[in-house]
Amino acid sequence: MFEQVTLKKIDISEKALHLSIQKSHSHKQGNNHSLDRSEVAGSGKKLFKQKGTGNARAGNKKTTQRRGGGKAFGPKFHNVSFKVNKKVKKLAVVSSLSIKSENKSLFIFEEDSLTEKSLKELLLKNSNKLITFVLKDPAKNQASVKLQNYKNLSFYSDTSYSIHSTLKSDMLMISKKTSFFSNYIGNNI
Repeated sequence: MFEQVTLKKIDISEKALHLSIQKSHSHKQGNNHSLDRSEVAGSGKKLFKQKGTGNARAGNKKTTQRRGGGKAFGPKFHNVSFKVNKKVKKLAVVSSLSIKSENKSLFIFEEDSLTEKSLKELLLKNSNKLITFVLKDPAKNQASVKLQNYKNLSFYSDTSYSIHSTLKSDMLMISKKTSFFSNYIGNNI
């Protein structure tokens, strides 16, 4: 049922893989923000007169030295989005597939013949291996829905394919119905 595939020799782009993994790790929001002296609530009135009190001269109470005042050079809103170009993404996908092919851990299968029994047999044969499945639509496949909570199994659609999780997995199973098979594997076998 699961057929091992060896792809034609393709140059692996370490830089494209690095950029796409870096993109998957950049889930910061960048919305930390502290109030500076212009944003703190309070009056701009001078606290007391300049001379004659014996105290040091003082301006308003929003200065950074006073309690309740603003923060000098604190964190501000900033954009942390990270863009990876389409061609680089495609090169990273091709590189990840060719790495799996070189390691003899790339398999193809018919999505219609995927059953609970076949998945359990696969798990018994490869007990301590992480297995990643790429399906056309995992939500519509009964076997993937029933076994989605198994520790060593992970299911992705061809739109939610993750290069990082693929490289971490020991076996990559790709359905013949997916766009991955038609775009990357079907022509390169």
